[in-house]
Amino acid sequence: MIIEEGDLKEGELPLNSIIHGNTLTVLKKLPSESVDCVVTSPPYWGLRDYGEGANTVWGGDPNCEHEWVITIKKDPMDREGTGTHDAPRDREGMKHGKKWEMKGFREGFCKKCGAWYGQLGLEPSLDMYIEHLLEIMRELKRVLKKTGVIFWNHGDNYSTSPPGNKKENWEKWAKEGDGLIGRLAKRNSYGSAVMKTDIPQKCMCLQNFRFIIRCVDELGLILRNVIIWHKPNHMPSSVKDRFTSAYEPVFMLVKSKKYWFDLDAVRVPQKPESLAMAGKQRGRKEGYPGNWATFPKEQKPHPLGKNPGDVWAIPTQPFPEAHFAVYPEKLVEPMIKAACPQEICKKCGKPRERIVERGEFVRTGGKRVKDTPAVSERQKREGTGYHQLFMVGWTDCGCNAGWESGVVLDPLSWQWNNRISRPETRKEIRGNRNQPRILRDGVAKN
Repeated sequence: MIIEEGDLKEGELPLNSIIHGNTLTVLKKLPSESVDCVVTSPPYWGLRDYGEGANTVWGGDPNCEHEWVITIKKDPMDREGTGTHDAPRDREGMKHGKKWEMKGFREGFCKKCGAWYGQLGLEPSLDMYIEHLLEIMRELKRVLKKTGVIFWNHGDNYSTSPPGNKKENWEKWAKEGDGLIGRLAKRNSYGSAVMKTDIPQKCMCLQNFRFIIRCVDELGLILRNVIIWHKPNHMPSSVKDRFTSAYEPVFMLVKSKKYWFDLDAVRVPQKPESLAMAGKQRGRKEGYPGNWATFPKEQKPHPLGKNPGDVWAIPTQPFPEAHFAVYPEKLVEPMIKAACPQEICKKCGKPRERIVERGEFVRTGGKRVKDTPAVSERQKREGTGYHQLFMVGWTDCGCNAGWESGVVLDPLSWQWNNRISRPETRKEIRGNRNQPRILRDGVAKN
């Protein structure tokens, strides 16, 4: 179901729906602590023009009768200045080899209040772009449950001549700008930071890490992982003085130290050579229990497989519609499986967790005699080893009110394309128990 922004009521949480509207406006209407998992990716700074329909007003006085100073700037994909770009192979109505006409994009400031009119990702400065993302992340933190997790896919670009960020332009506006426009050339529209114009050409802008650091420092979010999404079928590059970019980072963020995470749901099979090593001891050095042992002779690998780690090799996935950056299903699937509860109490809101019982203690080394902080009392008493773990069921809060599945939100979805949003296949993402409730809203009205 598609819901228009104006039809969404304050505090409403529509499920299995697409909300068509401005991300910030929609997020501010959603109830606090109502979302279990966020999986999203913002428009990268200075990369693409998504059309006039993506433009909106940022900052300034909402009651101002804006007087805009609008400029038309070169489309960031028109890198050769020809006014055209190779049409995507799968863009509807266009065959590979044809050209896509590029008309440039409109943006500008209000001379009265300093508001900026434009689209997310085409701000005249990196600082302003990050400020806009922080507004969105601030709302995401509010709507996220204390047990929730955010997966934020965010790539980077290289400093050449980002749209409107040329040093000579800012110097000219600082000298000749009309009042506020001149002041804006020295500081951003929020009046708090100097515009960054000194990133060396050919240098990575680090837009993603600059933003994430501010999320940690200013919003209090906790960065748990930087997942490397390696693309085996990555785009080739003609560059000759560096290596081809073949990955993008996915940042895993939480708002509380204790959050819901089901690692057992996404474990992957052990490699045959690792299984073959089980039951063997090699290179054990006298006096150093477990020093060089891969698997002690009593130890067995986890029956559900190993932790998948933070480097995921997942090819990009073709999509037969007008969209540049499509999530592969295999990229999103483990995120939702691991971070979106399958069953949540309808009354108290507590998610069910696996019940794991400790079995017998398997001793893999001798008793430790050193009295240091690194040696536990158990190691001194029982020796080095581990307890066997067995899953025996799922927790039950006792409310007897029934269960509902968790809520997944994609707040920056330009194209709702992967099968997670299709009811008939959603069970493939969550297994054969309850289905996740999908909540999405788009960045811009079209």
